[in-house]
Amino acid sequence: MKKYNQVLDVGNTHIVMGVYSENELIRSWRLSTDKSKTEDEYFSVIKHLLSENEIDIKNIVSIAMSSVVPNLTRVFEHLIQKYFFCSFIIVDSSYELGLKFPMKDPGFIGADLVVNAFAAKEKYKGNCIICDFGTATTIQLVGADGFFYGTIISPGVITSAKNLFETASQLSNIQLQKPENILGTTTRDALLSGILTGNTFMLDGFVESIRKEYEHLGKIKVIATGGIAELICDNSKEVEIIDKHLTLDGLNLICQKHLHE
Repeated sequence: MKKYNQVLDVGNTHIVMGVYSENELIRSWRLSTDKSKTEDEYFSVIKHLLSENEIDIKNIVSIAMSSVVPNLTRVFEHLIQKYFFCSFIIVDSSYELGLKFPMKDPGFIGADLVVNAFAAKEKYKGNCIICDFGTATTIQLVGADGFFYGTIISPGVITSAKNLFETASQLSNIQLQKPENILGTTTRDALLSGILTGNTFMLDGFVESIRKEYEHLGKIKVIATGGIAELICDNSKEVEIIDKHLTLDGLNLICQKHLHE
């Protein structure tokens, strides 16, 4: 019988789900977050996706979830207890992963940041700056020893673009794609440069400053993740690795760690 780990990253805009066989990501899905859905409605969606890929729920041996949406954390907790018969881990800053936090109450640190810090430490075996492009853009530094130095949180690229389109009624919704030039000669190109190139400059500026402030650590790898990481980071001077599945890989590593404890 083939055994699987299922992982869930519940965000304010999307829920990303993956299924692993050992270290291999078999399939992943990105669903729109809907806070009004019930546990039964979400299970219907999950069951359909799994069955489409010939994955039997009975063969799932472990589930790990990170969530920044408290209402949906409870929904998925009830869903898993009701329909799945396997170990279940809800990851947050209190879950023991070998990370060290410098503050008395690290509860403000989002579960996705915790998972990304753990994943980067385990996968890349060094000091890492992790840039995650989601509903918010986050930039964090974790040491090779698991010390969590802190994070930067700014409005997400897509969130900012949507707000701009909603505020300026004369602007149509423009599909995000790499601008050809830094100076636009049309409204579309000017917006693409401002949104995408502007965020690349912001990212590189923050990373350069972090490198200088923490140069005593030695070499620091810079990793980007998130749905639009490639759009922002293709022209980055600082980003070395684009790892689109960093969060899912981290949750799978947590499943494996839990099963072997």
